[in-house]
Amino acid sequence: MHTMTKVHERGFVLPAVIGALVIIGMLITAGFFVAQQELRMGVANRHANMAFNIAQAGANEVLANWNGYELGSIPIWDETVIRDDFGTIGEWEVTIHNANNFVYFLTATGATSKAGIWSGARRTIGIVTKMIFADIDPPGALTTTGDVNVFGNASINGNDDPPADWDGAGLCTGVDETDMPGIVHDGGTMGGTVGKHLLGNPATQFDATVAPATFTDFGNLSWADLVALAIAEGKNVTGVSDNLNSIQPVPEDDSGILVCDEDVMTNWGDIDSAHPCGSYFPLVYHGGGQVTPDGRTVTLSGGGQGQGILLIENNLVMNGGFTFYGIIITMGTFETTGNDNTVYGAVLAANGIVVDEDQGLGGNSTITYSRCAVQRSILNNANLSRARPVAERSWVDLTSAVN
Repeated sequence: MHTMTKVHERGFVLPAVIGALVIIGMLITAGFFVAQQELRMGVANRHANMAFNIAQAGANEVLANWNGYELGSIPIWDETVIRDDFGTIGEWEVTIHNANNFVYFLTATGATSKAGIWSGARRTIGIVTKMIFADIDPPGALTTTGDVNVFGNASINGNDDPPADWDGAGLCTGVDETDMPGIVHDGGTMGGTVGKHLLGNPATQFDATVAPATFTDFGNLSWADLVALAIAEGKNVTGVSDNLNSIQPVPEDDSGILVCDEDVMTNWGDIDSAHPCGSYFPLVYHGGGQVTPDGRTVTLSGGGQGQGILLIENNLVMNGGFTFYGIIITMGTFETTGNDNTVYGAVLAANGIVVDEDQGLGGNSTITYSRCAVQRSILNNANLSRARPVAERSWVDLTSAVN
């Protein structure tokens, strides 16, 4: 008789279920991990793109608001830094490197806000820029058509002489002084004693190329363009008066700090560089004038002062101690009467272009050529002096190099 042995078989379902649960748990955990990584990568990518955009926006902000007066004073091979932010979105920092006063390298860094769930991102770009200027390059102290009469103690001097106060403050350092003709003309009669009234290299110079375009074409800008820019700046003084006798700088208090009130129509800057308006070089236009036997005439009088570029549609008379540093362009005649009228820079008088009239300078008025005054009047006007990216390969990603 055989004895039956009962085999106790252990269950395998429970281990199989536990194993399956472990595998499922691992899969779920891996899924969550991958999803979290994807989320982190997405957020990081979003922050990186935003940081690039912030850096680019900072560079664009600097280029759009280029201040030639401040940035033009950066020594060659030196740099300055401008910073700003977009609130909680992020912040930017732009370092401006001066290569040679005409080429600038901008290093712009953008950083996203760190108030979010992760730390944000920083990205840095580099942009090579070059200066673009209005091509206003007067060939002498006075460039004109027709006859010129210099009498009394007045003088026209083409020998390059920077304004003493600017030169003493170092504002003309680096500007090559070049002696120019006192008068550049198209063949008119020059009245005045060479060596007393007329000075320069030479004192007077006939130039057959002096033509209407000399007074209306300035490289990529025309007379009409300059007028439009002056109007856009808010310095169309046609309706103020035909006799402008209250031209003076006007400072205003801004939270305890004196700044220049550029909205005042009769504020044309201050030739004193230390004044709040010392960095203000407006583009000013007058399109009318009082009706006179010689046409329509605008008068500057009363010991006023200004700097920048002055555009006169008709005739211009300086009367009684007016001082101007920069460039004067008049479509009519240019005349001075009385004493102590002073121009440092250059005058271009188209003399009516069609109807020739004599230019007359009397009293002890002076026109002194100054390359420094000419250049500063252009460089310090945002509409006439801009930094723009070079045409090719101006942009580079510097993130891996600096971060």
